[in-house]
Amino acid sequence: KRAELMAFGSVWVGALCLHAGGLHSLRRPHTTPLRALTKSTANPPTESPPSSVHSSLTPRDTVEEQEQELSWSELDAWLEGQHESQPEPRQRRARWTATAAGHIHEHFHPHNTRMREWAALGASERLVDNLARLGYDRPSVAQSNSFAPIAAGENVLLADDHGAGKTLALVAPLVQKLWDWEEEFGRTGPGEVRALIIVPTNDLAQQILGLAREVARRSIRASVATGGHSWRTQCERLAGGLDLLVGTMGRVYAHLHPREPMAPSFDVRSLRAVAVDEACSLYQGRAPSWLVHETQARWHDSRNELLQELPLALWGSLLAELEGGCSKVMLTSALPDGVEEQIRSDLGASLVASVSKGLHRTRAGVAVTLVDCSSAVASDTSIFDAKLSELRGALARSRHALVLCSTAASCERLERALRSPPERRGEEAHPTVLLFHGSQTPKARAAALKAFRKPAPNWWETAAAERTGVAPARVLLATGRSARGLDLSRGGLAEASGADRALDAVVLFDFAPDAKAYLSRVGFALRGSGATQRAANVTALAIGAQLPFAKALLARDARGNTQEVRDLRGEAEQRGVERPSRRRGRAEKEEGW
Repeated sequence: KRAELMAFGSVWVGALCLHAGGLHSLRRPHTTPLRALTKSTANPPTESPPSSVHSSLTPRDTVEEQEQELSWSELDAWLEGQHESQPEPRQRRARWTATAAGHIHEHFHPHNTRMREWAALGASERLVDNLARLGYDRPSVAQSNSFAPIAAGENVLLADDHGAGKTLALVAPLVQKLWDWEEEFGRTGPGEVRALIIVPTNDLAQQILGLAREVARRSIRASVATGGHSWRTQCERLAGGLDLLVGTMGRVYAHLHPREPMAPSFDVRSLRAVAVDEACSLYQGRAPSWLVHETQARWHDSRNELLQELPLALWGSLLAELEGGCSKVMLTSALPDGVEEQIRSDLGASLVASVSKGLHRTRAGVAVTLVDCSSAVASDTSIFDAKLSELRGALARSRHALVLCSTAASCERLERALRSPPERRGEEAHPTVLLFHGSQTPKARAAALKAFRKPAPNWWETAAAERTGVAPARVLLATGRSARGLDLSRGGLAEASGADRALDAVVLFDFAPDAKAYLSRVGFALRGSGATQRAANVTALAIGAQLPFAKALLARDARGNTQEVRDLRGEAEQRGVERPSRRRGRAEKEEGW
């Protein structure tokens, strides 16, 4: 009984202690902030507490009560005032801004020259009217230098920097040639294709196809041949005959050399013009070993030697099958060492080369701000959070922004971070975040591009603008590989006729791995700006070992020097190219070269 009484008494004593502690905590709710303020404040507070509060702070966790009764509400107000008046100082990260000097040349001819007119280049009245409807009133330097030789059917190499108008320089004379061929030879026969444009990605094929249709005003029969579309539909359209076919190298070769007993989808001897966009990627490409082995297992053994250097070997095989009168056009934004010699060897001595003096340079007027995010390593903030903080600051001043990452996983993680939960949104306008990378389906990528290029705001953006008075930004999270060559201005390439449609911010969330990728990503700052030359704000985020390389690139831009673009052939195989997972499907494997 004595033991039971002692146990019972201990239970009651414990309950009373808990009750007393709860009342004490309710009466003094600011014990923890006061302790933190005591330990973190080196100097005494400048503002004195109320007279009814003991003003000297002690190192103990609690403040001794005085004989007079303390007014805890006054102490609460004083503590909150001290906390708001002494916020933690935010460390400002080091940043450098360099404005590219470029080369002493113009991408658009002066107004007092006759070459500024399409008619002076040999364009027909029909073509001039169609181009004027799209907003292309005068040609750029690249378009002026290449229009006549392409329209004459010569072999042409056009090398100019990003945003110089190379796509229109190819499409405009090619559409005029298709009109002339139809008048001379009549309608294209079944199983025939008169012009072929080879591109690295499905999305770039869709862009060029749309531009060709707009320039021709739907007067030509054109289609695509890529891994993102139905094989049967492509075969049916090719069987009926096409004026223009835009496709990737692998899918075009599959149509010309299908599995037995299938016949080729079209006759390669009917081709009168073949063009390659992003030609440097074709000549630098090298198939990874896993792709070679899988393709060898599906195709015949006689093609094993051909597959050792995909896709360049496929291009060489196509050149061997072309007729002698077929013209070839190569478009590129970079010419590493040895690539120009290979192109000249493939296209012959009669090649007309138009190489811009501004090649491998950032165009004049483009300002790049480099931000050092390495300070996050020495603090509790992660590198990703440090980059995210700088990204939010760049997006706060933008309405139409492009954020470039190196991997699809980085894009998806960034999308989750930018989409704040509903309870935290408040009244501020949040950006419309769109994803664009190779792991998505072609349908999802097309929907993202359509939403990003849409000139008019959607219902969510309209509602946010009415509520906050500020239109929310559109942000496209893309990988540098999937977005290469694309025009992301509002309305697309066929409707981009003013600076108000161009991008206003480009953020390199993951810094470029080499100079070629750097030029390609910074080149988005002037895509779609036209003759206005209004460049978007470029922000580059770098850490650690990336900083010396990034500073060297910016220094070259500021001096107007060319960047060192090396031949990267085979480096992907040496580094080890990751094999795509099965869940991504065949569409991604067939994507690209």
